Amino acid sequence: MTSILRSALRSTSQQSHLRFYSTAPKTESLAQLVARLRKETQAPIAKARQALTENNNDYTKALESLLASAAKTSLKVASRTTKEGLVAVFSSGSHAGLVEVNCETDFVQRSDGFKSAVSTIRGIVQQQRGLDVKPVAGSSLFSECSDSESLKAWSDANNVTPILVEAIAKMGENMKLRRVTLTPMKPSMSLVYGAFAHGSSDLMGRIGAVVALSISDAMNAPKQELATLARQLAQQVVGFDPIYVRDTDVKDVASLSPEELEAQILYRQQFLMGGGTVEQVLENFRTKHGVAIKVVEFSRYVCGEGIEVKESNFAEEVLQQAGLKA
Repeated sequence: MTSILRSALRSTSQQSHLRFYSTAPKTESLAQLVARLRKETQAPIAKARQALTENNNDYTKALESLLASAAKTSLKVASRTTKEGLVAVFSSGSHAGLVEVNCETDFVQRSDGFKSAVSTIRGIVQQQRGLDVKPVAGSSLFSECSDSESLKAWSDANNVTPILVEAIAKMGENMKLRRVTLTPMKPSMSLVYGAFAHGSSDLMGRIGAVVALSISDAMNAPKQELATLARQLAQQVVGFDPIYVRDTDVKDVASLSPEELEAQILYRQQFLMGGGTVEQVLENFRTKHGVAIKVVEFSRYVCGEGIEVKESNFAEEVLQQAGLKA
């Protein structure tokens, strides 16, 4: 009897330490819903909380509400001029390119949110899925797309539009993918690309350039030195704005003064890192490493170039937005 009692007491004692967990689904708190909504839409805390409150904490309805609001904001600002923005460049072993995304003010252009959007768009462009590019006049390598309708259709099909819509909703400014220039996505042992953008360590800035180099002996070329030289030549193009690569690219060399020739022809320019002209630096590289390098072509973007800004009366704009003037 005593042993049975002890066994029962032991069993009761063991059961007292058991923990029972409910299998019912957890209900997210308002703070958790706000965090999830912000992660998906990039909406400010106040807007995310408001959307949830107005929809009785129904996450799906709140999400739909925020996306609809973002779309309305995008349409509302669509007619505004976008002259500021960033040029994003990239280069790899197989191809290179430039992307320009515009916004309205330099304040937004410097923001982390805009930079993040541009970086994401650059990554999508780099994949070259279905982008309708046309050969650049006089170029054997570069193709471009600057047609707004083609870019819009491509943006809709490749999830670029939602990125812009979210950024517009968050920052309240119009934004546009303006143009793209690409080389073919084709690995080549005889071609090396260099890319540089002014004022940024992440290859995004107000001015960007890509340079294509041909190599005589890729197998024996020092890869690190070659990559550095390619980047420096792209930096040269960004900083010194040449028009031609070499003298033979100019139709009438005799019509240009020595100063104009030095300013407009890349090979005649003084190399920004020293060591003589660009042509002399390339020759010194060949002498040192036994590898001949030639600049094939380059492409250079300046953000906002060619965009006309319409002059407007700020007071009239305010009255129109307030519905006080037609």
